[in-house]
Amino acid sequence: MNDTPDLDAAIAEIKVKTGQVQAAVAKIRGTGTAGNGAVTAIVDSAGHLRDLKLTRDATRWGDRLASMILQATAAAEQDAAAKVQKAMRPLTHDPRVQAGTKAIREAFGQVNPVSQLPKAMTEDEIQAADDAYFERMNQRGWST
Repeated sequence: MNDTPDLDAAIAEIKVKTGQVQAAVAKIRGTGTAGNGAVTAIVDSAGHLRDLKLTRDATRWGDRLASMILQATAAAEQDAAAKVQKAMRPLTHDPRVQAGTKAIREAFGQVNPVSQLPKAMTEDEIQAADDAYFERMNQRGWST
């Protein structure tokens, strides 16, 4: 009896899983809202903005509309990233793939990778960042 797994069969199975995961990831859309639903952002699996919806009353946010758009987009990016992580589970939880990934990390000296998703900024953080940017630009001048 041969205890060695059929390498060709294992590779073929992983290729099938990979194709299924790629197809699932390509379909992923993340959605985020801000301003009590006045702004809705939709991003693809890579976090690229694909659609932006503003309700008729979105203009009531005035100067804060830009930060609402950023907030909705950040939430959509987090949503998409969580969906991608879930879609990747057939590969990331496959012991054969885990072993290969571990070997590659060790070969390149990255034993403990950091894989945290960026945290979405709060409305106050976005506003503070905007204020800081405009203050710098006002001090330095707007022409380049």
